[in-house]
Amino acid sequence: MNDQKVPFLQSFIKSQLGSSLATLFDFSSLYILTEWAGIYYVVSAAMASSVGAVVGFLVLRHWAFRRTDKTWFYQAIKYGVASLIILVLNVVGIYCFTEFLNFQYMVSKLFIAFIIGIFVSFPLFRYYVYS
Repeated sequence: MNDQKVPFLQSFIKSQLGSSLATLFDFSSLYILTEWAGIYYVVSAAMASSVGAVVGFLVLRHWAFRRTDKTWFYQAIKYGVASLIILVLNVVGIYCFTEFLNFQYMVSKLFIAFIIGIFVSFPLFRYYVYS
């Protein structure tokens, strides 16, 4: 068993790269669901965020934080809680930026993803999910 955490800076950089991959899946899904499937952008943002969460869990667990020594089931539950918080913040953020600030929904998503990624997601994953 490996009880040592990945050093802070290394885990920050790797988690941002891993989260970028998850975000790529998130953004692609958002575009496809909204533009091709015709789903309302707020609903498709929630669905796309879920796709990104699955990709993120796997990448962060195995690569960024290297916490495969812990039971995946409990990590997945914690990740689900963290992802629910992130999902709500994403949906509220994209809605507010789009409806009140008149940003295009993809631009709103970009701003919100950046802010949440640094100030919410990384601390939740490092200190709660993969602790």
